[in-house]
This record gives sequence, C-alpha cells and structure tokens, in this order.
Amino acid sequence: MNLNGNVLERRRIYKFGAFGLDASAKILLREGEPLHLTRKAAETLLILVEQSPQVVTKEELIAAIWPDRVVDEANLAQNIAVVRKALNVEKGAAGYIETFAGRGYRILGPVTCHEEPARSSELHPPVLTEPELAVPTTPGQRPSKDRRVFWWTLGPALAGVLILAVFLLWPQPAPVPPHITPVTRLGGKEYQPSISPDGTTVAYLWEQGVGKPAQIWIQPAGGAPRLLSAAPGSYSSPTWAPDGRSIACLRFRESAGELVVLPVNGGAERVITPVLATRYGLSNPHLAWSPRGDTIAMDDAVNQSQPLGIFLVSVGTGQKSRLTQPEDLIIGDIDPRFSPDGSNVSFVRAYHRAYQELFSVPTTGGEPRKLTSDIREISAQGWSSDNRTIFFASNRGGEFRIWRLEPGHAPVPTGVYAEFPIQFSFSLKTHSLIYTVVQSDPNIWRLSVNAPHTWTRLIASTGQDASPQYSPDGARVAFRTDRTGEEQIWVSLADGSGPVQVTQGKLRPSVARWAPDGKSLIFNNSKTKELFVAREENGSWQVKPFGEIGVHPVYSPDGQWIYAGLDDSMVKFPAAGGKGQTVLQTRGLSLDIAPDGKALYFVREPADTQLWTGDLQSGKVSRVLEGLVPYCTSCWAVDTNGVYYLGVRTNNSSLQSIYFLDFKTHTARLVADYPEPILPIGIGPFSLSRDGKSLLTVRLDPSNSDLLRADVFP
Repeated sequence: MNLNGNVLERRRIYKFGAFGLDASAKILLREGEPLHLTRKAAETLLILVEQSPQVVTKEELIAAIWPDRVVDEANLAQNIAVVRKALNVEKGAAGYIETFAGRGYRILGPVTCHEEPARSSELHPPVLTEPELAVPTTPGQRPSKDRRVFWWTLGPALAGVLILAVFLLWPQPAPVPPHITPVTRLGGKEYQPSISPDGTTVAYLWEQGVGKPAQIWIQPAGGAPRLLSAAPGSYSSPTWAPDGRSIACLRFRESAGELVVLPVNGGAERVITPVLATRYGLSNPHLAWSPRGDTIAMDDAVNQSQPLGIFLVSVGTGQKSRLTQPEDLIIGDIDPRFSPDGSNVSFVRAYHRAYQELFSVPTTGGEPRKLTSDIREISAQGWSSDNRTIFFASNRGGEFRIWRLEPGHAPVPTGVYAEFPIQFSFSLKTHSLIYTVVQSDPNIWRLSVNAPHTWTRLIASTGQDASPQYSPDGARVAFRTDRTGEEQIWVSLADGSGPVQVTQGKLRPSVARWAPDGKSLIFNNSKTKELFVAREENGSWQVKPFGEIGVHPVYSPDGQWIYAGLDDSMVKFPAAGGKGQTVLQTRGLSLDIAPDGKALYFVREPADTQLWTGDLQSGKVSRVLEGLVPYCTSCWAVDTNGVYYLGVRTNNSSLQSIYFLDFKTHTARLVADYPEPILPIGIGPFSLSRDGKSLLTVRLDPSNSDLLRADVFP
C-alpha cells in the first residue's frame, strides 16, 4: 500500500534469456532496452510466453489475437516473422520460436514471471476521445441486451422506428478476407509493387540493407527475382507499360532526378525528362502509365518553392503539361493513377505527413474533385476495372486497411489490414492484389555531440515519435507521437519516462515550442494554421486558441513575444495577446530564434536546402548554410557558436550525417554519421540540451517489408 492507503497496482514482466516482456504495456525489452514490435506481434509473443513450454496452435493464436474476425493464416505467419527478427536468437536458445508444421508454435524457455510496481503514469493513462468517422462498427460486436428488450411495450409507431433503426445500425458481417500468400521473403525491404498487365509478373523495389540504394527487381509468378535497374542510382516508382515490354521509373543520383524507361527483356534505357529530386521521404509511388501507353502521369514541381503537382508527360517527346497546381501546401499532389479508360487521374493530396485526402481530375483538365474527407493517411490507391470504384489504403478506421470507394457511397473496408501503411498494386486482369506493409518506426534518440558520439534511445513506441524539444531547464521533453492513433503532443521527463498527453481530439498540432518559463507550449494547427497555447495548470495541461494565424511559432527568449511565419512574411504577436507586427518581409518556415533574441533562423520553402537568418532590428536577411536534407527543413538546432544540422553525405546521397557549422570560421565539421537513412518529412526539429552536450534527434529503428498476394480481391 502507498501512504494514502491505496493498493499499488503491479505489472507482470515475463523474463526469458536476455529478454523481458511487459504484459500490460506489451513492450519487449532486451537487457532493459525497448525493442520495436508492432502491437499484434507483441500480443503474439505474449501468448507464447504465457503458454510456454506448451505448443500453441495456430487456431488458438488467431482466435486470441484477432477475436471476432476472419483472418488468413498469412497474417499470423507475418507476426511470427516479425517476432523472430526482433528476438534474433539461435536455435536452442531461450526465446527461439519453434515451428510445429501444420500445428502451431512454441517458444523455448525457461520463462519466469515477475511482478513489479507500475509507475504512476502507467496507472492512469489519459482518457482519449475516438475520432468521429463514418465507419462500420467492430466486426462481431453485438448490441447490448438492454438496447433490444421491451421495445414491444413502447407502442406500434415507436416500435416501427426502432425496427428501422436496428435494421440500419445492426453491425454488418465482417468482410471475408481474400486468401493471402507470400510473394517475397527477402532480406531487407521490398516495397512499391507493380503488377504486369497480364498479371504474371511483379516489379518492385528492393533495399538489400541499411544504406543500400533501392533497386528495381522483377519476379514472375513462382520464379526467382531478377535485377532490372543496372545503372547506378536510387530508384522509385516502377510502373509497367500497357504492352508489358518496358517499365517506367524515377532515378535519383546525387542532386539530380530523371524519368527513365527500362526495357524488360534487354536493350538500351531511355531518359524521358529530368525531374526535381525532392521525392526523398515520400513512400508513395509517383508514376502511372496511361492505358494507351503514350502518356505518363507523374508528380513533380518546377522548383523547390512550389508544392508537388500532377503532370502529364509525353512518352515520345518528354513534353510536360500541368494537370494540378495545389497552392499553400507543404507537400502537394502525389501518387497519380489513371482510370482504366484513361479519362481520369486519381491522386493523393498530401497536406501533411499524417494528413492526406483522395482526389480525382479529368485528364483534359479542370477542378479536382475531392473523394475523401477523413484527415488521415493514405498510403496507396488504384482503380477497379469498372472505371467507378477506387481502392485506397488508409488508417481512417484506426488501423490501416484497404477500403473500397464507390461513387455516392461511404468507403467499405476489405479484408486486408495492417498496423503500418499498405502499398498495393491491383491486377485488372486477374483481380488479384499484391501488397506490402511498409513498416516505419521513427523514435527519439539522444546523441552526445562530444566524442565518442554515443547514441541513446530516449523515447520509443510502436507509433511514430518525432519533433523533440527540450524544456528551458532541460528537465522535460515535448514531442509529437501517434501512439494513440492520432498525432498529438506529449511531454515526458528528460529521460523519456512519465509521458503525459498534452493535446487530443481533432487538433493536428505542429511542432510544440516551449515558453521560457517552461510552463507553456505554443504550436499551430497543421490544417488551419490557427495558433494554440497549451499551459500547465495544477498538474494538467489546458489547450486554448491564441486567436491568431501563423506557422511554426516560437517564443522570444524573454517570453514577451511569439514569432510565426505567414505566406510572405514573418510576424510577432504579444504573448499576452494583441495586434501582430511584421518583422521580416520574406516567407519563413521552421522558425527558431537566436539565444540572444536578436535574429530568427528559418527556411523559405518546404524542400529548401538552405538555412537563412533575419536580423530583427535591420530586417536584413542572409544565408547561413547550404546543404540541408530536402523536406527535413527543421532538422537543425541553433547554438550560441553555430548550428547543428542534418546533411547528405558527400559519398552517398542516400545517407545522412550530422554536421556543425561554426559561425566564426564559417566551416562545417562532421559530428556523426546517421547509422541508417531517415525519412525526413515531419521528424524535426532537433533540440540541443541546455549544457550543449546532447542533441535530440530522430532515428528509424530497423524494419522490414515483404510482398504478399491477395487472390480474388473484391
């Protein structure tokens, strides 16, 4: 019991070999350090350790992990593969998972169970509100008994109303999933699948290891993979020509990009047109070949000052014509897809890393038509053969699913779902689907900026953790995470413990910046640009509108002003409220302020590779450095003597390093190489500790992805 006489809750920790598994939090530990596991994979492991040394049948595992759902056995096999990769133990050692063919699995022990007191932050998690979405109720869920009894006593009219309500609201049967079989089981990551027109061969990207560039491989059904992209570079977005003889793709080398056509059965490649090399970090495909074969739809931009738009490119001449021109977006329009008759192009409008919607536009031009209004991620989309139905992958219902969208109807879920974004290619000929689950696990790490430059994982979850900011006294860290299913702001202690949720609901918060007193946070809504202030009062956080518009706000060092960016200028508002004043006559994004409060640091465009500074007295703007990673425009942190920033390695454009630019000497030195490539969109800013010894950054924990086939897709 505690001092108040309350019984302390306890948590169960299962220990086996070098591992521990927290049964309540479903977190896997190796020698005290958390390892990444998806929620379903952690549930799979928990069942195995609870039943050790018994064999758990496949039927028992599926029933426990996916209650009230019809699930293909391939989903279980994928979970087992994820667990095995995380454990990475040799045969016969504790933690090794044995397979009993046709029966089930068993984990080797010995397994012991220990109880430990739970921390107070674990006993009372925040109460979260679910998003209001037009989605079916949970499959298998039944209305409560009280809802159905005694309606016959209420009168004929009301009874009729209730009968109609029950008919309309009664849960629909769970969609029967298609039969799922593996297509690839290769080391590394296979993604962006593209099925050939005859449905017999799949092209895909394969990253064979950390830091290795993505290459295009093709694989016939039942055959071995074959390398198609022989020339150096990192490749993206393979898409088949309608005749099946060639594949179009994007290729990036150093700072240049190009649209290339590769013959499938030998011959010379053909470069169609140069493209802007700013796709890095966007996992969606970027190309689609028209049914007639004379045109390729592609997302591109004229320069880095513009968001991406959809262009139609002549395969014969390389001439480009613009189809969409989004305005006032950080990312833009991506992932075009032709309808089977070639009359329309659907695409994803990316407002933000975690906010996309589906649109369609005639190939002859016109105003794009909005097809979804979910404020969720969309990781893939494609047309059915009827020219009306579109399938798209989204987390609109919480987890990622492939949804079926017909004109005039709400999206309907199919039987394919996952915890991470899904990419797929749909065969119009065989009505089969090849898809992959793109696992991405960004977590917050602390880097010692002094030798030997050690990395320490600080904040980790099965969701995406990013945008860390030290509090002024260095005792806490504010960060963004989607661990609750929606990206929100949280605050933890400096060691990552005791996380507390600050924002919730329908807010789409940007980066949170601390007030100098360490009691308030300022941020903007990523969708509306409205400014909000979160203030800690009596141990809880209260979020209130600030009453102004701006992006990437930051407090002045004395706490009297709030600076923010507008479309063509930067302004300051009194922190206590009042009229704003223009301070710099230039666009500013990813703002930060000098320690002495005399200058702002910023970038000008979403894909800017240059860092700028503006003197708040004279209004003079000057360039600080060139070399930021495109789309990682906030991946830097200002110090009194210089700035730490994320840049591309000189010998490998697909890898990054952290550098320090000295303000006095105007020279940059290498601080540390990033161990693995990082997806730049939405991970910054970085944050330097008060003593200048530690830098908070974001790293991707190891992940893999394989291709799966869903036959007879609806």
